[in-house]
Amino acid sequence: MNKIIILEDDIVIRNELSNILKNNGYNVKIIEDFLNYKEEINSFEPNLILLDINLPNIDGFQICQQIRSFSKVPIIFVTSRDTEMDELNSIMFGGDAFITKPYNIPILLAKISFLINRIYCTNENNNK
Repeated sequence: MNKIIILEDDIVIRNELSNILKNNGYNVKIIEDFLNYKEEINSFEPNLILLDINLPNIDGFQICQQIRSFSKVPIIFVTSRDTEMDELNSIMFGGDAFITKPYNIPILLAKISFLINRIYCTNENNNK
């Protein structure tokens, strides 16, 4: 079962995302402590991270950049910020996809599935 971490400060959105993902067969962990996320990421070993940009005390771009210092796990920004500069920054700081809120659930699920399959299934096939 693929594992996904959600870093989102809006409780309604993170619970909705969690329920959607669980209903689609994912193992989900919600991180609420945005300053001590590294330990939780390392212990949970996710296959993908959903990351908001606007978080208390630290922004998602900083978190993404820090995650990239120790992991290549796919990161999808799921955010209400929708400028071209936000999307460009998401790429420059190491994000793999950018989805604006309100998100389209089938598109979000398709991007998650695509990234997980691209990263993990390709590696398995190349090792055979």
